Amino acid sequence: MNRENIITESNQHHDRTKVVHSCTVALEPVRPATLRGFSRFLFAGAVCGLLMGTNATAQDSPVPAPPPINAQIDPGQADLDEAVLKRIDAESNRDLEAVAALIESALAKGLSDENDAFARKMLGSVQLQRGQGLAAAIIRLRGRQQLQARTEAAEALADAVKHDPELAEAHMLIAQLNLLPDGDMEQIKKSTTAAIELYEDNPAEQSKAYLLRAVTQDDVDKKLEDLNAAIKADPRNTGALRERAGAQLQSGDVDGAVKDLQAVLELDPTNQQIAQATVQQLVDLDRADEAVELLGKTIAANPSEGLYRLRAILYRMLGKEDEAFADLNKALAMQPQDPISLLQRAEIALGRDDVKSAKRDLKAATDIAPQVEQIDQAIIVRCFIAIEEGRMADAINDMQILIERNPNDTFRQLQLASLYLQDDRPRKAIETLTGVLETEPNNAAVLRSRADAYLAVGEHLNAIADYEKALKTLGNEDDEENKKILSGILNNLAWVLATSPQDGVRNGKRSVELGLRAVELTEESEAHILSTLAAGYAEMGDFENAILWSEKAVKQGGIEDNEQLDQLKEELESYRKNEPWREKQETEENQLPILSPEDLIDT
Repeated sequence: MNRENIITESNQHHDRTKVVHSCTVALEPVRPATLRGFSRFLFAGAVCGLLMGTNATAQDSPVPAPPPINAQIDPGQADLDEAVLKRIDAESNRDLEAVAALIESALAKGLSDENDAFARKMLGSVQLQRGQGLAAAIIRLRGRQQLQARTEAAEALADAVKHDPELAEAHMLIAQLNLLPDGDMEQIKKSTTAAIELYEDNPAEQSKAYLLRAVTQDDVDKKLEDLNAAIKADPRNTGALRERAGAQLQSGDVDGAVKDLQAVLELDPTNQQIAQATVQQLVDLDRADEAVELLGKTIAANPSEGLYRLRAILYRMLGKEDEAFADLNKALAMQPQDPISLLQRAEIALGRDDVKSAKRDLKAATDIAPQVEQIDQAIIVRCFIAIEEGRMADAINDMQILIERNPNDTFRQLQLASLYLQDDRPRKAIETLTGVLETEPNNAAVLRSRADAYLAVGEHLNAIADYEKALKTLGNEDDEENKKILSGILNNLAWVLATSPQDGVRNGKRSVELGLRAVELTEESEAHILSTLAAGYAEMGDFENAILWSEKAVKQGGIEDNEQLDQLKEELESYRKNEPWREKQETEENQLPILSPEDLIDT
């Protein structure tokens, strides 16, 4: 009796696939290696915001008139008056520089206390405007011109806060300039700290200052302290929420990070990159259901082919093939030329035994992008189409390609061994699995597979040794994750102990013990396991129980439409005759060579 279900792609414990999809620019949790990229993004946005706000104020507001002239008290008054007039029409950096020079001249010549305070405020404003213009120019300039603009901007802004320390915008722009390469992290902290104090009555801007200071903090606790303050000041600061999520990941608070990322999506449901990052974290936490719910909100706000495809992957992880199929159809309706969605749909078609549709989608994918034929997903689809069509040599060749690309992929090695067994090559399967066990001697799944292969060649003692070692490795771990593999090992070991034609191998008592445990694990729901328990009782001479469990096996086999139903009935008849069942599983090795596609080319 063939007790082994051939391993298919659906048997695989799904790894948490990291889905890479480039959408829009988004802030990453800032670490030393990524600080510069973050700074450019933050700097550009902040500069534009400041230019739009502060420049309008500086240029559109009426210029205040200075106090009346008194040449004896205010020898610099004439220069100050000229500066005020020139400021009205000043547009270029050169114009503003001339205004600043006049104010500095006025201050040097001397002004009354009142005029001196006025002049310094005005000089701070002018230098801030110069700094903003030069900072904006940095983005579009290159090489030496960019360095020169940066230097001049820094000097102008330093002069601005020197003469007017209450210019919060200038402090912020100084900090942003220092986010550029070779910037001064201590200056960022100093400037943002000043801005935080000055923005006490402006929580939205204060939140930005806290965020900017946070990204320079090396200490995670200090960073979180600043980010918490930023979010308290402005709960809608998505940048702070993203940064805090990154800091929480660094400190191991994955739940907190996911909560913050979900909050970002509540505020900005169209942010696909954040959606994907959040989905990945939820998948890593085995919370795929929440990931699906989150994607549903994102798709409702901004449907895209990529998000439908991503949700299809999650649905497949949850075993919801119909929902995945529907999402892939939507993805392909939006982008018919997407080869990856076609390949995923082909995999689902194979799971439905729809080989024709799988072949059609595979061909469409490779016609759209011929290079796709060489990626792993296409090879997997091609391999399983070959299995369904009985072309075992082609399937084996494809699986060998996958293993050559990743020799340490144990799952693929198991699949290759399974294909060898299907193709009546159990000794090749043993060879493959023995190679895996050299590096993973306690891998229960591999031990179980090699034991099955040993049964196929009649080496029952070797099979029993592998089964026993696999059981010892698993111990009593009969939770959901191990239940399937454990029940399979228990069943196959119980079967050989009950039915081996080798007298020294059989052990009816041990077989019944194992069989009862397998029946309990599977809740009497699998015909072949019920059959094994019956065989154990028969080996002990307890034909009453053998008949009882064999009848259950036949009944369940009928419900399952089990392909081994005829044999199950033969076993029952044997027990009714008070005869135990004997099975000698020995496969005649397939000696035909496995030809690769290159071998078939006529030269």
